[in-house]
Amino acid sequence: MIARGARAQPALRRLRACVAIIAAAILAACSQPAPPPTEFAGGIAIPAGAAGLREHVDDGFRSMTAYYRFELPPRQLPALTVALRCSLGDAETGPRPAGAGDPAWFAPDPSHPHRRCQSQLASGWFYELEVDLARPERYVVYLIAFS
Repeated sequence: MIARGARAQPALRRLRACVAIIAAAILAACSQPAPPPTEFAGGIAIPAGAAGLREHVDDGFRSMTAYYRFELPPRQLPALTVALRCSLGDAETGPRPAGAGDPAWFAPDPSHPHRRCQSQLASGWFYELEVDLARPERYVVYLIAFS
């Protein structure tokens, strides 16, 4: 409290310092990177060996589409297909039909051998899985989830 007749400058300086500290704390909290996701849209757990995960979500009025690309050790692929309840087809080459909302990084190389499958879970989520087999030590996995 400022005494009657005293100057307000010291109190004003303290108030400005407090505001600056609070603003800096808010800015620091907001600028922290989001933690990496632990599951795909629809509640399917992301495999522990997934590396280089990229995610893009288009959240529409009545639907949502999520795009994922990551690398995965081949030994972890069967667990992912079981979780998605899809059976991968035979290896083939050729382009997949591109969607209008596909991010630029979501472009499997059509000259690489790949396997694909689709599924629908009881939760109402649909999945399209494509696995690029060009590198036998680490597959590149492309997954679209939509509701």
